[in-house]
Amino acid sequence: MKKILGVVLSVMLVTPAMAYESEHIQSAQKLMVAMDAESQMVGGFEAMLPTIENMAVQMNLSATEMEELKDIYRDWFYNDIDRDKINYEIAKLYADTFSMQEINDIIAFFQSPTGQKLVSKNPHLAQQGAQIGMIEAQNKQQQLIDKLTPFLQKHAPQQ
Repeated sequence: MKKILGVVLSVMLVTPAMAYESEHIQSAQKLMVAMDAESQMVGGFEAMLPTIENMAVQMNLSATEMEELKDIYRDWFYNDIDRDKINYEIAKLYADTFSMQEINDIIAFFQSPTGQKLVSKNPHLAQQGAQIGMIEAQNKQQQLIDKLTPFLQKHAPQQ
C-alpha cells in the first residue's frame, strides 16, 4: 500500500512540473517562430559563404569549382542539418534562461513593428557583420602569423 501511495504521490507531483516544462518550452518555441529563427539560421549559413569562397580561392579553384564547393555546403546545410532539432534545443535553452513572463514579453517585442523590422533585417545584418569580421581578420592575418610562429617553432615535432 505504501508503494502504491508513493507512486501516486510521485505522479501527482511530477505531472504538473512536466506540464509546466512542456508549456514553457512551447512558449519558447513560439518565440522561435516570432524571431523567425529559421530565417536567422539560413542567414547565418549565408554569412558563412564568403569564408567558403575564401577557402576556394586559397585552393586555387575555378569559378565553376567554387560553385561546386558551395553547392556541397548548401546540400549539407539544407539536407543533413536537422534545423528542427536545433530550433527545439534553442527553445529549451530559452525556456531554461527566461521565465514564461519574460518569454511572453520577448514575443510581444518581436511581434511589434520594431521587432518585425529586426527580424527582417537581421539575416542581412548578420551577413554584413560576418564580412566585416572576416575583412578585419584578413587585415590582421600577419599579426596572427607573427604570434603563432614562435609557438609553432617551440612545439614543432623534432626531426
